[in-house]
Amino acid sequence: MMNLGEKLRALRLENGISTTQLELLSGISQSNISKIERNVQSPSVDTLLKITEALGTSLIDLFDISDDFPTDLVNLVNTAKKLTPQQRKKVTEMIQSFLN
Repeated sequence: MMNLGEKLRALRLENGISTTQLELLSGISQSNISKIERNVQSPSVDTLLKITEALGTSLIDLFDISDDFPTDLVNLVNTAKKLTPQQRKKVTEMIQSFLN
Protein backbone atom coordinates (compact mmCIF):
# COMPACT_ATOMS: atom_id res chain seq x y z
CA MET A 1 0.00 0.00 0.00
CA MET A 2 1.30 3.46 -0.91
CA ASN A 3 1.85 6.08 1.73
CA LEU A 4 0.30 9.54 1.39
CA GLY A 5 3.27 11.14 -0.37
CA GLU A 6 3.55 8.30 -2.87
CA LYS A 7 -0.18 8.43 -3.56
CA LEU A 8 -0.12 12.20 -4.17
CA ARG A 9 2.86 11.86 -6.48
CA ALA A 10 1.18 9.04 -8.41
CA LEU A 11 -2.02 11.08 -8.81
CA ARG A 12 -0.04 14.12 -9.95
CA LEU A 13 1.90 12.09 -12.51
CA GLU A 14 -1.28 10.32 -13.72
CA ASN A 15 -2.64 13.79 -14.49
CA GLY A 16 0.59 14.78 -16.26
CA ILE A 17 1.12 17.69 -13.88
CA SER A 18 4.51 18.90 -12.68
CA THR A 19 5.01 20.16 -9.14
CA THR A 20 5.34 23.67 -10.58
CA GLN A 21 1.99 23.32 -12.37
CA LEU A 22 0.41 21.93 -9.20
CA GLU A 23 1.69 24.96 -7.32
CA LEU A 24 -0.15 27.23 -9.76
CA LEU A 25 -3.33 25.16 -9.57
CA SER A 26 -3.40 24.65 -5.81
CA GLY A 27 -1.65 27.67 -4.34
CA ILE A 28 0.67 25.33 -2.40
CA SER A 29 4.36 26.02 -3.00
CA GLN A 30 6.33 23.61 -5.15
CA SER A 31 8.79 23.07 -2.30
CA ASN A 32 5.96 22.09 0.08
CA ILE A 33 4.46 19.75 -2.51
CA SER A 34 7.84 18.11 -2.94
CA LYS A 35 8.26 17.73 0.84
CA ILE A 36 4.78 16.19 1.14
CA GLU A 37 5.48 13.76 -1.70
CA ARG A 38 8.74 12.72 -0.04
CA ASN A 39 6.97 12.36 3.34
CA VAL A 40 9.25 14.98 4.85
CA GLN A 41 6.29 17.22 5.72
CA SER A 42 2.79 16.28 6.86
CA PRO A 43 0.14 18.37 5.14
CA SER A 44 -2.78 20.03 6.90
CA VAL A 45 -6.31 19.08 5.88
CA ASP A 46 -6.62 22.46 4.16
CA THR A 47 -3.46 21.77 2.14
CA LEU A 48 -4.70 18.31 1.17
CA LEU A 49 -8.04 19.75 0.09
CA LYS A 50 -6.32 22.31 -2.12
CA ILE A 51 -4.06 19.69 -3.69
CA THR A 52 -6.81 17.12 -4.26
CA GLU A 53 -9.08 19.78 -5.74
CA ALA A 54 -6.30 20.85 -8.12
CA LEU A 55 -5.81 17.20 -9.12
CA GLY A 56 -9.53 16.74 -9.71
CA THR A 57 -9.92 14.15 -6.98
CA SER A 58 -11.10 14.00 -3.38
CA LEU A 59 -9.76 13.10 0.03
CA ILE A 60 -11.86 9.94 -0.12
CA ASP A 61 -10.10 8.89 -3.32
CA LEU A 62 -6.72 9.88 -1.91
CA PHE A 63 -7.07 7.59 1.07
CA ASP A 64 -8.81 4.76 -0.83
CA ILE A 65 -11.62 4.78 1.69
CA SER A 66 -13.67 1.66 1.21
CA ASP A 67 -17.42 1.38 0.92
CA ASP A 68 -17.69 0.43 4.58
CA PHE A 69 -16.40 3.87 5.64
CA PRO A 70 -19.11 5.53 7.75
CA THR A 71 -21.52 7.48 5.57
CA ASP A 72 -21.64 10.40 7.99
CA LEU A 73 -17.88 10.90 7.62
CA VAL A 74 -18.09 10.69 3.84
CA ASN A 75 -20.84 13.33 3.95
CA LEU A 76 -18.70 15.47 6.26
CA VAL A 77 -15.78 15.40 3.83
CA ASN A 78 -18.04 16.17 0.88
CA THR A 79 -19.58 19.09 2.76
CA ALA A 80 -16.14 20.39 3.78
CA LYS A 81 -15.15 20.49 0.11
CA LYS A 82 -17.83 23.14 -0.45
CA LEU A 83 -16.55 25.47 2.28
CA THR A 84 -14.35 28.47 1.68
CA PRO A 85 -10.79 28.24 3.02
CA GLN A 86 -11.77 30.53 5.90
CA GLN A 87 -14.78 28.38 6.76
CA ARG A 88 -12.69 25.20 6.64
CA LYS A 89 -10.17 26.82 8.96
CA LYS A 90 -12.89 27.71 11.48
CA VAL A 91 -14.42 24.22 11.31
CA THR A 92 -10.98 22.64 11.75
CA GLU A 93 -10.29 24.86 14.78
CA MET A 94 -13.67 23.93 16.26
CA ILE A 95 -13.05 20.21 15.80
CA GLN A 96 -9.57 20.52 17.28
CA SER A 97 -11.05 22.30 20.32
CA PHE A 98 -13.21 19.21 20.96
CA LEU A 99 -10.11 17.05 20.94
CA ASN A 100 -8.16 19.19 23.41
